[in-house]
Amino acid sequence: MECPSSFEPRFEAFSKIGSTGDGGVDRVEGSEANAKARHQVVAWMSELGFEVRIDGIGNIYGLLALVGADAPWIMTGSHIDSQPLGGRFDGAYGVIAGIDAAAAVRDRLAASGQKAQANLAVVAWAGEEGARFKPFLGSRVFTGVRSFEEALSGTDVEGRTAREVLGAIGFLGTDDPPPRPAAYVELHVECGSHLEQQGYRLGIFTRWWGAHKLDIEFSGETAHTGPTPMAKRKDALFAAAQIITGIRHLADAAPVGDLHTSVGKLVVVPNSPNVVPCLATANVELRSVKPDVLTASRDRLMELVAFAAATARVTYRIVRDDLRIPGTFDERLGSLARNAAKAIGFDPIDAETLPGHDAIMLAAICPTLMLTVPSRDGLCHHPLEWTDPEDLKLGVAWLGTVLDRLVVNGLEGAT
Repeated sequence: MECPSSFEPRFEAFSKIGSTGDGGVDRVEGSEANAKARHQVVAWMSELGFEVRIDGIGNIYGLLALVGADAPWIMTGSHIDSQPLGGRFDGAYGVIAGIDAAAAVRDRLAASGQKAQANLAVVAWAGEEGARFKPFLGSRVFTGVRSFEEALSGTDVEGRTAREVLGAIGFLGTDDPPPRPAAYVELHVECGSHLEQQGYRLGIFTRWWGAHKLDIEFSGETAHTGPTPMAKRKDALFAAAQIITGIRHLADAAPVGDLHTSVGKLVVVPNSPNVVPCLATANVELRSVKPDVLTASRDRLMELVAFAAATARVTYRIVRDDLRIPGTFDERLGSLARNAAKAIGFDPIDAETLPGHDAIMLAAICPTLMLTVPSRDGLCHHPLEWTDPEDLKLGVAWLGTVLDRLVVNGLEGAT
């Protein structure tokens, strides 16, 4: 299939929503810009004849019942929320591509008279990024990992619940989600440099890295930074600082490519000049494709935490301990994608994804595939993240071809 001509102007228009003026976007879940983006997705789906549903956690579904609601469903999509200073390709590309590709498959079938064996659904998952609430807000609820109540009760740093935030922007829906899909396909920019370095325009994620994410809270006592003797301070931030440097040393000491570590967020109380912090919460993450590396790194981290707390004379507790084990995507769908790429004149390269994606959540309940196109210099979560427009359009054509084969032949006969 070819990329629909509507894709490029649609994507450019969407990129203006929440624009930060430097190429990036700020569409954090539940923000004004996020609400505008959601309304735009609903409008486009409606204009193209999708049945639009919004469920109780704010997932937006566009449904095309090509053969009847009781037939299997093939689902595609991604997310439209972003980091506070995010890029315009991350997530949004897969949603806009999914809308245009699914509509193109529908139109091709109608023009040819060919019969479908499955229906199509496009989804914009709520809160994938975790910039405001726990990550994979919508896909975790859809897959049953988290209940609606648990997800809606989650709070942001200001204490506002997801229920309150989604209700305020009019996206606390009441519709039933579509049935569990027979297959899920997500198109995403790579957010890495493998394709670019190897000179490929199309890639198939065959596996994903695991991640162990912990929120570690250190509790001390406030004091004046001037007169309080150093030996008497109970400095929570001092403990957190040791974790920041300590896990970097863990990554530096590991074999190259085995372990990535970071503290991407730090909450300090009272966060005021001249006051020894009484509370510091570090959002720690360990990433690896090797389960044993994750386990050993987590054990070493806890040793560092105990040492840091003792050194700073503070206490600690683990507020969150979230493990995502490494895994692989569906091989049959991977074979289908390779054949579909060859049909449009390209050989894809196998790759692995270090970032998490909604597709990883879906892999627990149905055969799942991730398609990817190059990211310049591997940039992601950055205003300058970039994918060449021709690669974007090629990815949409590839997605459409994969969806078409799944819809016409079904999962079993689609390879």
